[in-house]
Amino acid sequence: MKVKSLSHSTGKIVSLLDRGSSFAVDLDAVAEAELLGGGEDIVCSKELYAPAVKNIAKKIMGFFGCDYGVELKIEHDIPEGVGLGDMEAVSTAAMLSVVGALARHHGSINELKIDKYLKEQFVVIDDKVVDKRKLIEICSGNDFDRMCAAACGGFIVADNKNKEILRRGEMETLHAVIVIPDADKVGFNPLLSNESEIAWQEALKGNLYSAMKLNNLVGGRKIHKEIMEKMLESGALTASVSGGGPGMIGLVRDENKIEGIVHAVEGHGEVFVKKTANEGARILEKPRKIIKVSEFLELDGAGEFRYL
Repeated sequence: MKVKSLSHSTGKIVSLLDRGSSFAVDLDAVAEAELLGGGEDIVCSKELYAPAVKNIAKKIMGFFGCDYGVELKIEHDIPEGVGLGDMEAVSTAAMLSVVGALARHHGSINELKIDKYLKEQFVVIDDKVVDKRKLIEICSGNDFDRMCAAACGGFIVADNKNKEILRRGEMETLHAVIVIPDADKVGFNPLLSNESEIAWQEALKGNLYSAMKLNNLVGGRKIHKEIMEKMLESGALTASVSGGGPGMIGLVRDENKIEGIVHAVEGHGEVFVKKTANEGARILEKPRKIIKVSEFLELDGAGEFRYL
């Protein structure tokens, strides 16, 4: 039985060596998982992502005490290797598709109805509710903040070393003007660690737009600072190089300003426009059950389930 899952791309707010802050963008990755016989290999259709995805599948099998082989197919519309979180989006989608495939054999995929407007997908395997946060902890490395943002939507501020979410919430529904300049990647500069710490503190306070601008001033190359200046002059709220780059994202509230911003930066490279995303990653299956909170709390593992 094949099971598909969908996850989102991410942009970076702040990048430090062991801490980070990210937000979800509506560029998507879809993974399809099919369980094979016990002891068979784990295979992936995309060579670029195969090592990471196969490692995730092995970790999930070990966590649930299973030894299935897995065939994984990956599709996405995220530019590769330019700082827009394609690896984390694919990894998150692969994680959920493998868990979904296990649930089809050993449990169920369900929906928790919290209130009239709020609902949360949850999975039961071997009669126990699966904690999605625990899965992210198992499957992530120093990309914990990006995987959380890809999985949960909105923004995340996290201690990646200790895999702890320090702050999270929904983003404004904003337009994301994405520029991919012809430039080298960027990295953390230890000579500017104090300045990076200022950007981090702004993110912790929830001042995300200031944090992004500071992150770009500290970590971006000359071209990134030029692009940010043009974006801000044309009406963007904020802008920053995303992760290791070279891609960068400007966030825009006023739709009428998008054309001017795009025109101002289109000479620097490929430009396209998406939106921030607050909806989390999900398994693309109809729920077997839709249950209310009172019924959910009676399930084994519900007390360990962490809402993200």
